[in-house]
Amino acid sequence: MSEGEDRARAATALLRQLWLGLSAYRLFPGSVDRPGFVAAVERIDAAARTALASGVVDVEIRGDRLILGGQEIPSDEQLRRLALACFERRVERLVVTAVPDAEELSGLYAVLSRPESELSEAGGADEALRALGVTSVSLAAIGPAPVEGADHVPDELAYPPEERPLDADVLASELMVEDLHGDPVDQAETLLSRLRSILESAAAPPGRAIDLHATVHNVMNDLPADIRRSLVEMLIDHVRDDPLAERLIGTMSNAELTRALVDLGGRGRRDPVELARQLAQAGIRQIDLVDLTRALEAGHEEAGTIITGLEQLGIDLGMPGAEPAASSVTEILSEYLSATEADDVRAMRTAIDATEEQARSVALLALGDYLSLETDLDRAGEVLEIWIEEVRRALRDRDSRAVETLLQPIREALPVGTDERGPLMESAVRRGLDRDLVMELVASDRAQEPSEAADLLAPFGDLGVEVLLDLLAEEEDRNRRSMLLAVLRRLARGHLGPVRARLTDPRWYVVRNAVAVLGSASGPEALDVIALASRHESAAVRQEVVTALVAAGGAAAVPHLARLASEGDEEVRRLAVGQLGILVGADAAGALAEVARSSRDRALRLLALQELAHRPEGPAILRELGSRASRPRLPWGLRRRARSLARGGTS
Repeated sequence: MSEGEDRARAATALLRQLWLGLSAYRLFPGSVDRPGFVAAVERIDAAARTALASGVVDVEIRGDRLILGGQEIPSDEQLRRLALACFERRVERLVVTAVPDAEELSGLYAVLSRPESELSEAGGADEALRALGVTSVSLAAIGPAPVEGADHVPDELAYPPEERPLDADVLASELMVEDLHGDPVDQAETLLSRLRSILESAAAPPGRAIDLHATVHNVMNDLPADIRRSLVEMLIDHVRDDPLAERLIGTMSNAELTRALVDLGGRGRRDPVELARQLAQAGIRQIDLVDLTRALEAGHEEAGTIITGLEQLGIDLGMPGAEPAASSVTEILSEYLSATEADDVRAMRTAIDATEEQARSVALLALGDYLSLETDLDRAGEVLEIWIEEVRRALRDRDSRAVETLLQPIREALPVGTDERGPLMESAVRRGLDRDLVMELVASDRAQEPSEAADLLAPFGDLGVEVLLDLLAEEEDRNRRSMLLAVLRRLARGHLGPVRARLTDPRWYVVRNAVAVLGSASGPEALDVIALASRHESAAVRQEVVTALVAAGGAAAVPHLARLASEGDEEVRRLAVGQLGILVGADAAGALAEVARSSRDRALRLLALQELAHRPEGPAILRELGSRASRPRLPWGLRRRARSLARGGTS
């Protein structure tokens, strides 16, 4: 790869990171300590250092295209949206001269989030940027010649008279608005026909795209209300199959379009929410339009801002006299609800679908920020669908690091208490753990140590354990159950709550599984819990308890085993004596001697003597048991057996 190609690649990576940072910033304007924004700053820092190693990054902006060193940068959704964010604010040149810090990036993104009209009053984007003390990045006009696609041209490079942009008055006169006849519907049809003819014959020269867009917008706003209402209704009905209808709808802001839809509904003509849904389904507007329309229809509006989801600011619209929070409604909530964030989320979705690990990481952290604020369950559910797809992909790729990265923002955003988002997020995590996929991971894990499946599922915590327990309960194949148990024994360490909960399950085999997992994944602290299952009605469960006690407590399990050796059913008693024989230490030997002295089961007493014969301290204990002085004294036959075993005999 040539030096020029390396430089272009590094610059492109930086530009993409700048866009992702803007997406993260817009979710929480001004909040530079959010995890998504902090991560974005780190990524931008790394990308900027790489790109600036070859010199200043100087990019021309031509509409939705970016030009570096005279060559157009291959575009994608992030780069296109970064270009438009600049272009729509009359920025035709973006220059990065140094590595920007968090404060400078916050200033840059604040400028790129302001309306063009405000920036013009401030002297332009670059002047606004300098006023914030940002020196590492500049936003300026190109000069000394007009840039193809740029809408701002220096005075000395003004367009020839024949190419001067139309203003609203000129366009209105060409449309002959005053000469319309018939009812409002007829007038709207005539107006649309005239507008189509004018726009088709008046292709905008370089730099006029935004001006022409604004002119058409102004003319539509100035139409009489009844004609504008009929025209909007006509455009909505034809937006799927008429490019001009789509174009004209595009001149309207979300707030303007929302008010037009509610106006139609107020006249009893159409259902405004259904019209909004129609536009969203057609891909013309995002789903936020439906929320805004429903909110405005319900009368939720303050200072010209349509308000939805005010719960996130602690404002209860249902409370008499409730006052909205100072400037946050206008400065934060209106931005959040204006569909900019929804667009950002979709742009972040594009980043997630890309293969670049850094881009995915920033995007996912920003999604975590989004979820921590979002109170609308439908909208949160839409974002979580993205997350579910990605977590499944990470599991299929056996990428434990990606799984952990994906789960971190979900854990941070997971609400507590009665918040309805909690069950929604928990359900998303469960769906991410697709059962067929999990079983595939477990089956491929048979001979691996350490367990790859356990490492992949560990970040899911209690939910991961619950899913595996469910699979274990449903699995009929013995080999597959064995594989599930092997993973659970590692995974359940530190997450025993779901396992203990299964001890009260009405299905005996589920309880048996829980006992087995507790035995191998817990310690002495779980002995009392395990021992409770020794009273279970199922013999299989009671027998599993004996092995689990030893696995969990070792020598600490001796008191429980001694009790089971005297109180359990025949098979449990035999298993308990066998496990006491395995354990080392004086306590285990003493428990065996007590079984030999006091058990009513002769076969069990003989087994206890046999187990003592295999222990280092066994001969001394056996001689004492075989003595007539032993108290209580053993029956003659057992004493004879004890003396024989003490001598190493077999009879």
